[in-house]
Amino acid sequence: MMGKMLLVLLSFVMLTGCGVQDHILEDVLLAEVVGYDTAEADKIKGSTVVSVSQSGEKSSMGKEVYTAVTHTDKNVRQQIESEAPRSLVGGRLSAILYGEKLARKGIYDYVDTYRRDPAVGRDLYLAVVSGKAEDIINVESKMLKTPGVKTEEIIDHNSKTHLPETSLHSFLYYYSGKNMDPVLPLLEVEQNHIKIKGIALFKDDTYIGKYIKYEDGFLFKVLLENFKKGVYEARIKEHSYIAIDNISSRVKYEIKDGNGSPEISIKAKIKGGVLEARNIELKSQSAVTAIEKKSEKTLEKKLDRMVKMFQDNNIDPLALGDRVRSQTRNFDSKHWEDVYRTVPIKVDVDVELVQQGITD
Repeated sequence: MMGKMLLVLLSFVMLTGCGVQDHILEDVLLAEVVGYDTAEADKIKGSTVVSVSQSGEKSSMGKEVYTAVTHTDKNVRQQIESEAPRSLVGGRLSAILYGEKLARKGIYDYVDTYRRDPAVGRDLYLAVVSGKAEDIINVESKMLKTPGVKTEEIIDHNSKTHLPETSLHSFLYYYSGKNMDPVLPLLEVEQNHIKIKGIALFKDDTYIGKYIKYEDGFLFKVLLENFKKGVYEARIKEHSYIAIDNISSRVKYEIKDGNGSPEISIKAKIKGGVLEARNIELKSQSAVTAIEKKSEKTLEKKLDRMVKMFQDNNIDPLALGDRVRSQTRNFDSKHWEDVYRTVPIKVDVDVELVQQGITD
C-alpha cells in the first residue's frame, strides 16, 4: 500500500497533465525515463532522468537525475520539490523500469498508476532491469552525445527482431486477460552501456526470475506472431554455423479436444536468406536441402525446450489458453488450468533457405 502511495505521488509530480507545449522549455524539467527499486525498511526508491534546457543562443539539452526514497506520498513530493529547481513534466516520458527485486514482488500497482494517468501514452515502454533500475537511469543520464532516449531506442529497435510488443498497453492486455501471462524486456548495464539481456517471464504481474536469452528472443517471436526481419544463428554441427536472415516467419496453431485431453500443434514456417555460412557446403541444391532439414531439427529442439520450460513454470506467455478458448466451444477455463502443464505440445518448423551473400 505504501509503495502504491509513493508511486501515485511520484507519478503526479513527474507526469502532471500539463504537456510540454504548455511550457517554455527553459522553465521545465522533462522526465524521460523513470525507475523503481526496493529500498531499506520496505521503502521504495524512485529515480528519474530529466532533460534540462541549457541557457544560451546555441543551447542543448542536458540531463539530470532526481531520486526519492520514502514510505509516504507527502515525503516523496517534498523530497523532489526540495531538489528540483523547475517544474517536472512528462512530455518526453518514454519508459518505466522496474528493478529485479521489486519486479519479483509484483508490479501491477505501479503499472496501474500510469494506466490511470491521462497524460501518459499507452505506447509507453515497460522493462525489468537485471539488478537495479537506478543503474539504467544513471547510464541514461550520461548519454548526452546520443540523440533521443537510449532506453527507448534500444527497446523499439529490438521489438522488430528479438522482442514482442512490450508497451504499457500490451502488458495490461496480457495481465488482465485470462489464460495468458505478460513478458517484458530484461535490461542490464554492461561496461557503462545499456543492453537487452533477454525477455523477462511473468506469472500474472510477478517476475518469476527466469528469462529467455536475447539470442533466443527471435525464436520466441517465431512462436508468438507473424513477423519479418531479424537474424538467427543456428549451429549445424561442431564448428559449423549458419546465419539466417528472416525474410518472413509465419505461425499457425492447431487445437484438438480443448475441453477434454487437449493437444496443440504449432506449425512455424521460416523463409530466410543465408547471410553467412561457416564451414558449410551450399553449392548444390541437395546441400541446401540438407541444411534446411538440419536447421529445422535444431530449431524444433530449441522451441520444444522453450515451451516445456513455460509449462514447467506454469506460465503462458504464448497465450496458449486463450488460443484454445478461441477454438473451443463452451471453453472450460478451470479444466485448462488444471491440465496445462501436461498438455502435449508439438512444434513443427519448416525452413526455406534462399542463398544471398554467402561466406564459406
